Amino acid sequence: MGPAMTIPEALDRRAAAAPEALALDDVSYAELRAGALRVAAQLRRRGIADGERLALYAENSRAFVYAYLGGLYAGAIVVPTNVLYREADLARVIDDSDARAVAVSQQSRTVAAATLTRELLDLDELRGWAADSNLPLALPANPRPEDLAILIYTSGTTGRAKGAMLTHGNLAAIAEQVTTAWHWTSRDVLLLTLPLFHVHGLGAGLNGTLFSGARVLLRERFDAVEVAATLAKGEASMFFGVPTMYVRLLENAGAVPFEHVRLFVSGSAALPASVHEAFARRFGASILERYGSTEFGFALTNRYRGPRYAGTVGFPFPGVEVALRAPEDGSPVPSNVGEILVSGPNVCAGYWRNDEATAAAFIVDAGGKRWYRSGDLGWFDPERGYTIAGRIKELIISGGFNIYPLEVEDELLRLPGVRACAVVGKPDAARGEIPVAFIESGPELDEQMLLEVLRARLASFKVPKEIHRIDALPRNAMGKVDKPRLRAALSATGRTDGPQG
Repeated sequence: MGPAMTIPEALDRRAAAAPEALALDDVSYAELRAGALRVAAQLRRRGIADGERLALYAENSRAFVYAYLGGLYAGAIVVPTNVLYREADLARVIDDSDARAVAVSQQSRTVAAATLTRELLDLDELRGWAADSNLPLALPANPRPEDLAILIYTSGTTGRAKGAMLTHGNLAAIAEQVTTAWHWTSRDVLLLTLPLFHVHGLGAGLNGTLFSGARVLLRERFDAVEVAATLAKGEASMFFGVPTMYVRLLENAGAVPFEHVRLFVSGSAALPASVHEAFARRFGASILERYGSTEFGFALTNRYRGPRYAGTVGFPFPGVEVALRAPEDGSPVPSNVGEILVSGPNVCAGYWRNDEATAAAFIVDAGGKRWYRSGDLGWFDPERGYTIAGRIKELIISGGFNIYPLEVEDELLRLPGVRACAVVGKPDAARGEIPVAFIESGPELDEQMLLEVLRARLASFKVPKEIHRIDALPRNAMGKVDKPRLRAALSATGRTDGPQG
């Protein structure tokens, strides 16, 4: 199959070429397409078409998939919305996107009904539309590649969420890039537990499946025991996760090798080298780490064939260009740490109704090429590829020395008793900032031993000056640690025992 300009076009082609092939659990490609077109027809009857926004505020389900595809077929702009959002965050996204309607599940309806004045569509009813063969099929909208397909709001941990505008061309480019780089074929089966409101689950997991003609086994949420059992039985050939999922698999999966799984992918947060190494020892599988963002899907990937180095994110995907630039003035930094810039057909059009944020996020070089400023620091090695040093905003400058938190965190995670950790900067009158470590651990942790080991491995200015034990690090829906909350807790309390919870 040649490149598809849109995800609906990819589904059309697969349904025509292999109508009986399974696409979503036990739903065939022909059934999935017909159901999505029925949903599209009903959405149009309600005025949800031609650029109107349809928000999806629900956990993973088949109905979510029908709503997403039906919205695209209808010509609407779909707004996948974090189901963990509550009143303030939910209202902000729905109001900012000006969604005409919000599709909700039984679980999410209560919050939506109490918060929103928009029309609510019941996903159970929508799934009924998909299954009702008496309902008409919509004529596909056939959008252009430059038309907006989705608004997906940033799930980062700095500042208010912004709506990244991903076009139909962006979604197709992302799907083509991951399927090519990861040798994804129609014979594959992906076990997908990542949330579909995020670009990792939607842009790679679902869209990649449809683009390649493969099959996805969709789960509402991640359950380590169930995932381990499914993989051990050979029911899937691929699994995509975030680092915390791989930690939970190490804790719950025993030592049975996943011999039928050809590819494990990790993203959305840095995969600790210690987890990469432990997973390889236990299960004989080298996790492929990739680097991406809401704004461009994915930019870097470890090699599919060849060595994968723990702590690195490899090389650009096909069709993607990556450059390192000085954050201050955009000058090249070929041999030093710099901000990662990304250019390619996968990069979003900008931020929804936010010209100021769009202008700040993009630069155009002397040749007229448009680059997205990731806000992430990294460096490049010809053999290992790119390594992510962390967010520019998380860089700690202590006494004139640069401290990259990921480097310190990686060393901490190698120590016995450290389950998870985060290093942040704390204001200091003498040095500007000092590094402070928050650690999830049991009572057996020997802090003195920990500091002694770090002093032997790291420069003295990188060793945390305070150790705060914490019951659980605050995280967002994709497992990223909410470091602003940790810094705010330090500023608010001034305590040395760390915030709890």
